[in-house]
Amino acid sequence: MHTAICHYSYNRTWTKEKWSCEDLVKAVKAQGVEGIDFHAELLGDRGTAVRRITTALKGSGITLAGLSLSNDFNTGDADELQRQVESAVQWVRVAGELKAPVSRIFGGNLGDRTDKRAVDAALQRITDALGTVVKEAAKHGVVLALENHGGMPCTGEEQVKVIESIASPFLRATVDVGNYMACGQEGHVGTALAARYAAYVHLKDFKRIRAGSGGTAVRGPFGSLEACTLGAGEVDQEKCLRALKAAGYKGFVALEFEAEGDERKGVSDSAAFMNKLMQRLA
Repeated sequence: MHTAICHYSYNRTWTKEKWSCEDLVKAVKAQGVEGIDFHAELLGDRGTAVRRITTALKGSGITLAGLSLSNDFNTGDADELQRQVESAVQWVRVAGELKAPVSRIFGGNLGDRTDKRAVDAALQRITDALGTVVKEAAKHGVVLALENHGGMPCTGEEQVKVIESIASPFLRATVDVGNYMACGQEGHVGTALAARYAAYVHLKDFKRIRAGSGGTAVRGPFGSLEACTLGAGEVDQEKCLRALKAAGYKGFVALEFEAEGDERKGVSDSAAFMNKLMQRLA
């Protein structure tokens, strides 16, 4: 397995300080990792994305780990759904031109998971939209990796269900070891379920917090969850990585830092934890 850092880990710094792709690559390289994952939404102008990324990576010693799409296919508005699908298709073409090893994609946002009919309808809507984008990905040799994000899919079982229903070698899973907690599934459990389809991995950590403790929290079956520095939360990172290793996963393991506070320090501390853990499991 190879180490990387997600563009999103520096999203506030990128925006506030108006970073270039070169600035981002320099920051990532300083963390002693091998790769970087660029994020479509943060990149902005699609027309210049390939040039900016290739220029920044040239001679840096940092490898392109992937290109992350940002989409939401769970909308009942036909025009908005078409816009979301078309945007994803256009970014898939960018990923193909970059020869990205993988392109992260979402399903859709779903706040209430208690209504079975709503969940089933969302799952079908998302599956149909993904099917369209996967066909485009196949044309460009791009492997899409469906993340457990936003509510649908959220569990390892849901990721597997969508992937197997589409049944394409160009749709696999992004295993985000932290996001499983949002739907009441321990990280290592969801990871083990989806590991056989893993094409990309996010290392992330959450901790349960008391009501009224402040901060930005995610509500779910485990109560309020707060993103934190890797290793400071309740996700058993080592169990997750061992499950991936047992499934034969050999791709990138990318830090995705989402906690509040100083991103430079948070990413640095998290990357140090990740690097030590990866070395121990090598």
